[in-house]
Amino acid sequence: MHERYRKIINQRQLVSVMNKTKWRELCNDFEALHFLSISVRYKLISSDDILGFSAVWWNEIYEESSGIEWLDFNPIVSEYRGRLVAPQETDRSCEILTILNRHGIKYSIEGSCFRVWGYISQDTTPVFT
Repeated sequence: MHERYRKIINQRQLVSVMNKTKWRELCNDFEALHFLSISVRYKLISSDDILGFSAVWWNEIYEESSGIEWLDFNPIVSEYRGRLVAPQETDRSCEILTILNRHGIKYSIEGSCFRVWGYISQDTTPVFT
């Protein structure tokens, strides 16, 4: 773990929810399903910025996992079909939940997204499923 992250974790009194093994399992499985075009957004503990919704390189997510506060999965994939035709929307909830449940990864539902928590604080009270 980066020393910078360790300082932030101690300063903000964060508690880890995920470990490197869980992050590896999650990233490997989503990398194998990259053709589904599932987009994510995420927040790092070192910034107030929210990075997302976009397709990601799962090996980069894994490398950054020790600093990820949370990661949201958008289950609706929109496929552009032309200017005169509405985009085709496909719900990928089943695929996302299969991976999360296979590895026992706890998540919360935030709006229409599935959120995997890397860290929580005393001010954060997610309802895990």
